[in-house]
Amino acid sequence: MTKAIFFFISCLLLLLPLVFNAGEISMSSQLLFTTPFLLLFGIPHGAIDNVLYLRNNKIKNTHFIAIYLVFVASNIAIWIFSPTIAYVLFLFLSAYHFGQSQFTHYFDKQPSSHKALYLFWGISILSGLLYFNIAETHSIMVQHEEFAVFSPLHQEVDMLYLFLASTLLTVSFIIYLTAKKFLTIENMFMELLVISLVLICFYLLPFLIGFTLYFIVLHSFKVLKEEYHFLDSKKEISSFKGFIQLIAPFTLLSVFGILFLFGLIYLDVLTFSYGYCLLIVISSITLPHVFVMNKFYGILFSSKRSPELV
Repeated sequence: MTKAIFFFISCLLLLLPLVFNAGEISMSSQLLFTTPFLLLFGIPHGAIDNVLYLRNNKIKNTHFIAIYLVFVASNIAIWIFSPTIAYVLFLFLSAYHFGQSQFTHYFDKQPSSHKALYLFWGISILSGLLYFNIAETHSIMVQHEEFAVFSPLHQEVDMLYLFLASTLLTVSFIIYLTAKKFLTIENMFMELLVISLVLICFYLLPFLIGFTLYFIVLHSFKVLKEEYHFLDSKKEISSFKGFIQLIAPFTLLSVFGILFLFGLIYLDVLTFSYGYCLLIVISSITLPHVFVMNKFYGILFSSKRSPELV
């Protein structure tokens, strides 16, 4: 068992009595509790996209940032004119990104079978998150008009079928890749344990709390460690302190930017909810981040360097 999984289980066990004793936790309370963790521990793993991308590409940093902002602005435009398309795109890219970050340390290449595993693994956990918390999801759509447009995408039966199908395909691909010697028997059981723990977490904990626990402990920290080891191997940082200094500027800029938007909502300058604003911001950052990380993992594949497990 890795340290990350042990920490994940420990956090889950510590949160369960607190959640059960608290009774029903409103979405606004969950948002208040989880947002600091998402901002301080979630954003940093994408705060050095420019450093990672520029590592093997001949492009100026200012040009990269300009292109990055164009992607962000384009995504915001999609949210304005077609929120349903923006929402589906966000879920699709997130699913692939979550799966890719979960499995890439096992491989030194990524054929179609690996990419399919990434996608189905991500769809499995996200559809599980939505299905296990379908009541909370529907309550959000009732309470906040801007979320109502997504209602047709969250029918309980459809979510169940999507969850069962994607989970079955995920398990099938894990077994297939084990049979093809891409994964060891130990790897197979470890990954079956991980997806089971994530889904149990989503089943037992409220929507945002469960997702935040997974996102921070099993995703963000893992990616941060991969980034740290990569930059350390390339002699671009000499210590953990140097790594913190590297990720700090864009992390702080992003955090203050989100807080500024929250201030505009508080002052009624922006008329949608805090949750909807956070969703748009996160999805807009995710769009270019996914492509940068895919490029980053390509560098790891080409050098046949497998980052250590957390």
